[in-house]
Order: sequence, then C-alpha cells, then structure tokens
Amino acid sequence: MNGRECIKEFLTLFPEHTEHYREHMADYGELLQHVFYAEVINIPLFDLLKSNDDLNRIQKYVKFIEHMWSQGDEAVRNVVDVTILERLSDDADVWRSLGKYISASLREYINGKLLLQNYLMHHVEPI
Repeated sequence: MNGRECIKEFLTLFPEHTEHYREHMADYGELLQHVFYAEVINIPLFDLLKSNDDLNRIQKYVKFIEHMWSQGDEAVRNVVDVTILERLSDDADVWRSLGKYISASLREYINGKLLLQNYLMHHVEPI
C-alpha cells in the first residue's frame, strides 16, 4: 500500500478527518505523510492512551497503525516507525498503554528491531 492508498483507507475509516485532509492539501499542495499522520493519529491516540478512555477508538487507531505497518510500502512504514511509534514512546505511561493493544508481531518488531535500530528510541523500554 502506497501513500495514496493509505490516505484513502484512512479517510474511509476516519471520515471525521476529511476536512483536515483538505486543509492540509490546500496548505502544502501534497500529502506530507509525517505531518498529516502526526496530527490525525499521534495527537488523538496519545491523549486516548494517556487517559485509557474510549477503548474502541484506541483499538481502531491501533488496528490502522498495524495495517500501515504490515501492508504499507517503505514510506508508509517509515511514518509508523519515525512519526507514530517514536512519538508515542516519548511518554512511558502512553508507551505501556499502547503495549496492551498491539499484536504480538508488532511487539516483536518493536522490541527486536525498531528499538535497536532507531537511535532516538534506544532509551525506550520494550513493550
């Protein structure tokens, strides 16, 4: 799945972000995946994981992140690694909370590869 396919699927699952997408495109003239997904996934998911409210919404976001990671091309997977997971790992409570919702395969990837390869995440505890 490339960036265009990813945004199409995202907006189908999260139509409430359609106007934000339109504004983003008007501002930048193209989809800047790292910027866009930081705003529409990181910010709301961080807050949800911090409060552990609305478990259905948390699961919906996590399921989409897992889909991006498992089905995305290199650029989409980079958004997951560098923008989404790196940011969520900035807060230990949020990071631990995320660990409750992710699949075993994503957990193995994070603990066995991402935390070892991403210099900015070397200090992060495994989940």
